[in-house]
Amino acid sequence: MTSQFGPYRVESLIARGGMGEVFRAYDTRHDRVVALKLLAPEFAADGDFRARFRREAHAVARLREPHVIPIHAYGEIDGRLYLDMRLVDGDDLGSRLAAGGALAPAEAVDVVGQVAQALAAAHAEGLVHRDVKPSNVLVGATGFAYLVDFGIARAAGPGPELTATGGAIGTLDYMAPERFSDGPADHRVDVYSLTCVLHQCLTGSKPFAATTTASLIGAHLHQPPPRPSELRPGLPAAFDAVIARGMAKDPAQRFSGVSQLADAARAALGGTGPVRAAAPPTRVAPVTEARRPSKAPWLVTAAALVALVAVAGWFTVGKPASHARSAPPSTSAVPSTAPPVTTTRVSVRTSVATAVARGADLGLATAMTTPACDGSYVVVLGSAIDPARYRADIQRFLDAHPGAGYLHTPTTGCGSLRRQVNGADVYAVYSGPFRTKEAACARRSSGAYVKRLDDTTPPAQVISC
Repeated sequence: MTSQFGPYRVESLIARGGMGEVFRAYDTRHDRVVALKLLAPEFAADGDFRARFRREAHAVARLREPHVIPIHAYGEIDGRLYLDMRLVDGDDLGSRLAAGGALAPAEAVDVVGQVAQALAAAHAEGLVHRDVKPSNVLVGATGFAYLVDFGIARAAGPGPELTATGGAIGTLDYMAPERFSDGPADHRVDVYSLTCVLHQCLTGSKPFAATTTASLIGAHLHQPPPRPSELRPGLPAAFDAVIARGMAKDPAQRFSGVSQLADAARAALGGTGPVRAAAPPTRVAPVTEARRPSKAPWLVTAAALVALVAVAGWFTVGKPASHARSAPPSTSAVPSTAPPVTTTRVSVRTSVATAVARGADLGLATAMTTPACDGSYVVVLGSAIDPARYRADIQRFLDAHPGAGYLHTPTTGCGSLRRQVNGADVYAVYSGPFRTKEAACARRSSGAYVKRLDDTTPPAQVISC
């Protein structure tokens, strides 16, 4: 049953939380489907909250980080605060973890790295999210992650931590210790919460098993951070140190920022390079608050995922560019006194770069393959879109998926595969081919997706399972 809210035709409920409800709605003014968040009525009655909401909504709407859901408008209609956001077609991370358990370590690090990019952009603008949790992370079919629900974010600095009804703002399972005191809470509360999310991604369980409010608060305040390697055999023990530092009781002992947390997680996995954006920022016109309450909206949509897939290329699952090991820089000249092995190493590196430029085999132990463009299906497990990192990115995904192969999309020659991203060829790790969609879907793991090898399917289209 539909209802009307200002210019929005509310169609169905998407989610319900402590701050309000999110609906699928049709914006009649702009002829588009959006995600419409309606905050609980009591928030509009709080003058301080209403003023802060407008101020912070404006700041968040100006963020241009691709992992932050674009906000089109915000405001108040009939005494109800609302956000009009892009509707993202994907699963929230909390649902994925509940349904499938822990993620592969590489995927866990990748998702957290993407969320860290969103938070770093917000922190640079003086904004603190304060409710980083799996259910506030949306992951699309290509593995591209979005951080949502900045509706309770506030400018860093002193301010009330309680709602008008006296409830804590945030989710207890992921709240930093300082949130339970009168002390200042800055961007490092998000470092703590994101570390809790990383732990859950790696182990499938929340950091603390306490079930009551009092015991959970006590765990955050006094219980040592968990050791994920003890909960998941085979997980690198280096993650224990990452979790311990990210969840330090004293904010001064934590990572200085979310980017440092993401880098440490990648190093624990085996990578050393910096966390980088997996897709270029989307240009969005500045959002301004409407002059009249009935004309002011805010927005989170799912259709932009298609646009981002088209920009980043169809082979972007796992976002290897955001967590793969960086290739060492090439040396243009070798001193005459350099030992022979150095000369050989530079020669090999140069020849590989030249070969890659021609779209050749990457010279890995697993040989490159060229599946037939005959209408069969493959499950895409990961990709490489940075020439300087092709070998490291592809090797990482091959290590994570024994028995998988890799291909070079231009060599494969299928029109359904995106061949270049920002002028660089695309390599990808895959399983298959499979003769039927059903067979491919049966082999699809969390974060992977299915493509058909033909000349008619659009490159940006992912096969629905």
